[in-house]
Amino acid sequence: MKSLSSFILFFLCLSSQITFGQAKLYGTVKNSINDELPFAKIEILSASNLSSIKKLVTDEYGRFTLENEKEGDYVIVGSAPFYLSDSLKYILKPGKNNISIILADTNTLGAVEVHHRSNFSTRKMRMVEGVIVTNGKKTEHIQIDNNDGNNATNNARELYAKVPGLNIWESDGGGLQLGIGARGLSPSRTAHFNTRQNGYDISADALGYPETYYTPPTEALEAIQLIRGAASLQFGPQFGGMLNFKIKPPSTNKIQYEGYQTIGAYNLYNTFNKISGTLKKRFSYMAYYQYKKGDGWRENSNFEQQNIFAQVKYHFTENIFLSAEYTRMNYLAQQAGGLTDAMFEKDPQQSIRDRNWFKVNWQIAAMHFNYDISTKSKLDIKAFKVVAERTSLGNLEKISRLDDLQERTIIDGDFDNFGAELRFLQRYPIGQKYFGILATGVRYYQGKTINRQGFGSADADPNFDFLNPDDLEGSDYSFPSKNTSAFIENIFKINKKLTISAGIRYEYIYTEADGYYNERVYHPLTHVLIFDTTIYETKSQGRSILLGGLGFSYQKGKSVEFYGNIAQNYRGINFSDIRISNPNQIVDPDIQDEKGFNADLGMRGQRENSIFDISAFFMYYNNKIGVINSKINDYEFVRLRTNVGRAYSTGLELFAEHKFAKVDTSSNYFSVFTNLSAIYAKYGKHDEKALSNKWIELVPPISIKIGLKYTYNKWKFSLLGSYVHQHYSDGTNAESDPNAIAGLIPSYYVVDFNTAFNLNKHFVFKGGINNLTNNKYFTRRATSYPGPGIIPSDGISFYLTVGITI
Repeated sequence: MKSLSSFILFFLCLSSQITFGQAKLYGTVKNSINDELPFAKIEILSASNLSSIKKLVTDEYGRFTLENEKEGDYVIVGSAPFYLSDSLKYILKPGKNNISIILADTNTLGAVEVHHRSNFSTRKMRMVEGVIVTNGKKTEHIQIDNNDGNNATNNARELYAKVPGLNIWESDGGGLQLGIGARGLSPSRTAHFNTRQNGYDISADALGYPETYYTPPTEALEAIQLIRGAASLQFGPQFGGMLNFKIKPPSTNKIQYEGYQTIGAYNLYNTFNKISGTLKKRFSYMAYYQYKKGDGWRENSNFEQQNIFAQVKYHFTENIFLSAEYTRMNYLAQQAGGLTDAMFEKDPQQSIRDRNWFKVNWQIAAMHFNYDISTKSKLDIKAFKVVAERTSLGNLEKISRLDDLQERTIIDGDFDNFGAELRFLQRYPIGQKYFGILATGVRYYQGKTINRQGFGSADADPNFDFLNPDDLEGSDYSFPSKNTSAFIENIFKINKKLTISAGIRYEYIYTEADGYYNERVYHPLTHVLIFDTTIYETKSQGRSILLGGLGFSYQKGKSVEFYGNIAQNYRGINFSDIRISNPNQIVDPDIQDEKGFNADLGMRGQRENSIFDISAFFMYYNNKIGVINSKINDYEFVRLRTNVGRAYSTGLELFAEHKFAKVDTSSNYFSVFTNLSAIYAKYGKHDEKALSNKWIELVPPISIKIGLKYTYNKWKFSLLGSYVHQHYSDGTNAESDPNAIAGLIPSYYVVDFNTAFNLNKHFVFKGGINNLTNNKYFTRRATSYPGPGIIPSDGISFYLTVGITI
């Protein structure tokens, strides 16, 4: 730790050095109420003949820099959407020069062409992003164009390499599902985040089953946005926060093709093809198709996936548009099942389950209306509908037993939900110098999930038909739900340095459960059926929730910001918490909702060649749902899912990156980054001694990522090292389990290498090796699909990609 601290200190000291030489110009573009204008256009002209010298774009803080320019007389022109262009004459002197450009408001939007690129692939989100306010919140904005990882397989280890505090599950080698958790929250299908695409929901059921089976292809993305737990005020009460996938916008040309063709180890093949364009500056269109297949690193782990997306957008005026989008994804994957500890040590590629399958079919339709009423007012309306299905098929019995070759278990979930959100943002003056920003919105959501469980065939093929569809052996439930909510959050600009934000959110949630389940008891030794009954039940529950939060941002100079927030969170019990038949786990019928809060305090900033974000957090979880061992008879214990009491996690999250370059250029430089999280997470005192003062499950106490990147002209080389310290897979802190569903997840490290060659603006070639040292490790122990048991991560693999843009 001492060496790491010295490295970070050295890092920050480098970023604060002053470079002497020719003249440097540092400027800021603001509006009449002193609000910085991000991505404004700056043009530097020679005062003698008004010839253009250089064109620049301000960063997210409204700043721009001109380096190594000759002294003399210049004309500087600034322009931005909704603002009148302005120019000023300036005499550039040797050394540092500082200016501010003030642009006057206008309600007419002129045509402004903005191109912004940064050598840093991660930044914080701006204080205002469209109709979203993020003042004082812990945020990350991942720019995909600068991502060096394996995009064909959505490699989350590389994609989220610069986001501290995440625990990532690696459940499949094809990137079919994303599994990330933060600060002690389960990574299972990213269920503790409100997951969105282009700002609308994409999960199975935002209330009762918020798991995400669909993940858009990385090749299609412009950026990924994360807002941690304080996102609860604007995006719902989830403890994890909000995760939004932003699809690349259409090309400004009439027609443009963009494609990526990838081959890789274990017969990986991925093709991504997109066509987009803009006609008469008003109508734009885009469509892409992705097909991916592979055999997988383990036995019995082949997969095949298709992904389709289409979008049309029409600008009625320069500041009003309406768009429509459609997404369809489906895949079929064979699941190799879990392993015991002994089997994993012997051969992690082996599989003793060849009859397990998983099928997903996801459809999403969305419409988006946006009206920039003026420079100070914005209206945004989104409506979406999700119609989806996920079906698992296989043997769920303990992995310590051989496959009995009897009828397999089918769990089928059908999801049909609809939602609409209206958001409004208003800027208003406070006195003559300062301003406030008000964000408010309402949301309506209605969902219906049908969950069925019964026996399927005893064959090995992917036949997802129930043997007795009218009399299921497991359960048959309908879960309707409704949700209405409203929020208001306001930012107050107190002075030039300090902004305060405060907000509240009201939620009304109504859920129902209507159906039956069969309760069967087998003799623990002979496995003879000794009890069989069908239980019908109808449940309904309505509850009102009021959440509040505060935040602040203090800008110390132009390069350092101190920030903090505290916000309440809530998690309603979901459908899998209510009823599921799993021989490895049962559910407490009296399970209750969870409540708590998140808090952050940090410092972040950006210098000429470096960025950093250092923060501390505290998350409190009351009535936390966990899993304990429960005795059911004299012979056998079962895993019981129930409320286990209070829990908390606290820790440090650090990210810093420095670019070693003599001048600000993207063609030749060397950069290094580090990402560190240190987390202390424990249960409080409980009557349940098995959990009292134990470590919270699924929380690595130390996670470190260090990345190196070298760019030389058209070449890029990068190396990523990841280390995750050992942690427990359940709250009892069991060291091991005969069935491998509980126990330690040992410490591991992984090294990934990537390279890219940009031949020209039409062709790019990429390649890489994942798990370069061929380490043997795993990230999870599953109690159900895709296990049960240890799910090994992939060993060494390679990929080659050709990208074409014409």
